[in-house]
Amino acid sequence: MRRFVRIFFGVIFAAVIFFDFTNCSAEDLRFIDANGDIGYYVDASTIQMVTDSIFFVDLAIIRASLNQMEVVNLKIDYWEQTYAIQSVRTLSYDERTELKSDNTPRATASYAKNSLIGDVAKFVIEGSI
Repeated sequence: MRRFVRIFFGVIFAAVIFFDFTNCSAEDLRFIDANGDIGYYVDASTIQMVTDSIFFVDLAIIRASLNQMEVVNLKIDYWEQTYAIQSVRTLSYDERTELKSDNTPRATASYAKNSLIGDVAKFVIEGSI
């Protein structure tokens, strides 16, 4: 019986470690900018190139004081200097539980090269800011 209990808890422990590791490895947050206690990160694991200048990417906006993270899915056209928000999810930062979501695509808008979206586009296309 003791052996069964050890094996059972060993399997449970291994499963917890595996699922926790896969959850952590799903994000590859790269720092872009900050403003006070708000940090802006590109999730490099979400970059999906459509053409050499059009891509989708998640921008994570972390608000430390609120323990929240907004994940904004963007469609960016680097050469046209336009972007469109595809969806927005608000998560608790620590637990990554979804607090709310909005899957309504927004209209395309322009961005300046020296803006937050410009920095995101430059990071994805050129690999640096």
